[in-house]
Order: sequence, then structure tokens, then C-alpha cells
Amino acid sequence: MSNQTKKYEEIFEVRLSEGRSGQNPEAPDWEVWEVKGESEEVACDNLTKAEATNMAEMWSRKRDEAEDES
Repeated sequence: MSNQTKKYEEIFEVRLSEGRSGQNPEAPDWEVWEVKGESEEVACDNLTKAEATNMAEMWSRKRDEAEDES
């Protein structure tokens, strides 16, 4: 794929929810954000840090698999 244009440009990021401290990784203080160019939106919220990281990695992997199938 290195010489081809990517079909899927979104990036999934784990972020601390606004107003939350992030001191306890087991607290549901985390969100997964979907970032597409200039656009950003919350894809999932009220997650522990591990849950949010897992979701972002899973969605990124699925995006990459879909890209490879194209």
C-alpha cells in the first residue's frame, strides 16, 4: 500500500474526558475520538483507560484490514 492512496484516513485517539483527572485508570474517565482531517468527534466515552485503548486499537486494526482488502 505504500504507493497507493489510502482509502481510510481516520485516526482513533484515546483522550481523557473533559473535567476528569485521569488519576485512576480504572475510572470511566476516558474517551475514544475519531479524527478525520479537520473533523473530530467522540466515538465512545465513559471507558476505563484499558477499555479505551483496546477500542482504539481494535478500530485501527479493522480500518487497516479494510484498507488491505481494497
